[in-house]
Amino acid sequence: MVAGSSKFNARSVRTRTALIDAGLLLFAERPIDAVPVDDIVAAAGVAKGSFFNHFEDKQGFATAIATEIRRDIEARVTEANHGIDDPLVRLTGGMVVAVEFALSERNRAIVMLRGMSWSPSRNHPLNAGLRHDITACVLAGHLNEEAARSGLLFWLGACQMLMMTILAQNSSRQEAAEHMRDTLFMALLGMGVDLSQAHELGRRQAALLTPAS
Repeated sequence: MVAGSSKFNARSVRTRTALIDAGLLLFAERPIDAVPVDDIVAAAGVAKGSFFNHFEDKQGFATAIATEIRRDIEARVTEANHGIDDPLVRLTGGMVVAVEFALSERNRAIVMLRGMSWSPSRNHPLNAGLRHDITACVLAGHLNEEAARSGLLFWLGACQMLMMTILAQNSSRQEAAEHMRDTLFMALLGMGVDLSQAHELGRRQAALLTPAS
């Protein structure tokens, strides 16, 4: 009985993996609405019923894929911020990671932006790191009081639009760095950071994307 259950679980994992891989391929090529479930199961090489054994519907499927990608980005942000104590540097470093992801993982970034319906709620698990850094910035006096209420949504929107711009324009690394520098500067100013500090952080973080050869 245990052996049979193990085989079933392994088959279920393989099926789900095949579906996810198919979704990554197809959603990078076409908008979600333009990809029927029949195309997904055909690309995955599984029966149509298997799709609905794992996912409620196509939007739920797209959201599941996008959520996995977002978790990957959050893990990269955590790694990039390891050992950094300044919350403002941590906050802006997260945007660097988002831009780097758009440059190096183009297809996955497209799929995430097409499928992600993440909640802007401060309590959403995927927003825990960003929430922590914004709160720390406010407490340290780096950001204004309004940032405590709306900074998370504002910052997520800035990162999302920045990634979309880089992908839509197929920006070079230098162009992406310039977009990020300007976006960072404006976002920081909007959240109450001092003009000179916003300029310096934008310049410094943009330089991370174009290291000297």
